[in-house]
Amino acid sequence: MRTITYTILSLLVSWVCLAQVEIYNFSGSVLIKDNRISQLQGNKLSLDWTFDLCGLSVGRYETLSIIPMLQSGQDSLLLQPIVINGANKQKMYQRTLAFHGKEVADAGAYVVLSNESDLMRRFFYRKDIPYATWMKGCKFILVGILKDYDGNVIQRFTDVLTEDFKVEEAGL
Repeated sequence: MRTITYTILSLLVSWVCLAQVEIYNFSGSVLIKDNRISQLQGNKLSLDWTFDLCGLSVGRYETLSIIPMLQSGQDSLLLQPIVINGANKQKMYQRTLAFHGKEVADAGAYVVLSNESDLMRRFFYRKDIPYATWMKGCKFILVGILKDYDGNVIQRFTDVLTEDFKVEEAGL
């Protein structure tokens, strides 16, 4: 009889403890299509990607930054982030946009989007960056940073998309 009582009591305590833990589970997908092989034109590298965002779980007060990154050994280059705001963070962004302008509101982001997890969002990421020799054959990585209302990092994600980033010279 005591065994059943202790078992039920321990299950109840463990259930209450589990209810207190906040679990952040990042779900959704980010698909990237390289519209053309990244081309080297002189000393600049032209990037032309299509991003498809679908079902990303960003809370009302959260911000998700998706940062494309090139990395080879000790060398790396972080590109402008794609920012997805939750509903309340998007309202804050729109207020900042109205009062201080786009440059201040975007804070260096390539694009700022509101979170609409039921929609598939597509946009083009086109950028010319200065070329360095370490970029040929480097890793192409996506870094995701989920932040709370106050800008504190909740979770960080890293996804290596390719170990061998293709670079071709223009006209080949």
